[in-house]
Amino acid sequence: MLPWLQATYTQLVNRYINKTLHHALLFSGPAGIGKQQLAETLAFDMLCKQPTHGGACGQCQSCHLRQAGNHPDYHVLESEKQLGVDAIRTGITKLSGTAQMGGSKVLIIPQADSMTEAAANALLKTLEEPTNNTYLLLISDSLNRLMPTILSRCEKHTLSLPDTQSSLQYLNSKGIDDASEALLQAYGHAPLRVEAAMKSEDEFSYRRFSDGFGALLASSNNGGQKQQVLSLASKWQAHAIQVTQWCQQEAQKAYRNGGQPRDYARYQHCVDALRTLQHPGVNKSLVLVGVLQQFQC
Repeated sequence: MLPWLQATYTQLVNRYINKTLHHALLFSGPAGIGKQQLAETLAFDMLCKQPTHGGACGQCQSCHLRQAGNHPDYHVLESEKQLGVDAIRTGITKLSGTAQMGGSKVLIIPQADSMTEAAANALLKTLEEPTNNTYLLLISDSLNRLMPTILSRCEKHTLSLPDTQSSLQYLNSKGIDDASEALLQAYGHAPLRVEAAMKSEDEFSYRRFSDGFGALLASSNNGGQKQQVLSLASKWQAHAIQVTQWCQQEAQKAYRNGGQPRDYARYQHCVDALRTLQHPGVNKSLVLVGVLQQFQC
């Protein structure tokens, strides 16, 4: 278990074994801190035939089925877009019968805040009157997007970002030797977001931005300023919002350290650019040109 979630995990496992755990748990908090990992590990323990206060035994038939990915009483509802009523009804149907392994039944909804209103309403009855030994584990990055009726029927666990030291230790243990506070800040201080970005060869990462942004600053005193801006804006336009957010962070950090009016102006320009980028059809490359030009001396 992730070290910053260990205390919450231990408490929940103990309550499950003592039969005092609520049937509907809602894990909320920033993306990239391990909410789904917590839910999945807890579900593993719930399905185990002989769980201990330390978790699942890993040896029983139920554990073997879960490890193989085909446990009949374990269900996950995921959707690339909104989670519709049909998907929820399918999940509810799977929970309605007797557990095939004779133990608990678990349904995880990783993006509960993506449920449509009809889907949320379809889930209410199960939340209010679950069948025996049924557990629903909902996960959300934004509680504001969940219906009040859903919130009121779940036991809520708000999970926070880990402290910087814990995050850096975790990233170092995963082979990310250049992990730093700046890298954490670039990904909202969420260590799992950093890990995913650093291990993906295809994704645009903060490393790539940092290299390009450093080259841009270096070009400010030679004749290549305009060409450098145009090149970066063209290359980065598919990631315009992320680039602008990182530029905003650079301006904010500079202003905090030096208090210079030009750094505040850069920060404000990024704020305005982010607002502009929300409009469909906007020329992202052109917006980025304006942002990057702000950082030339």
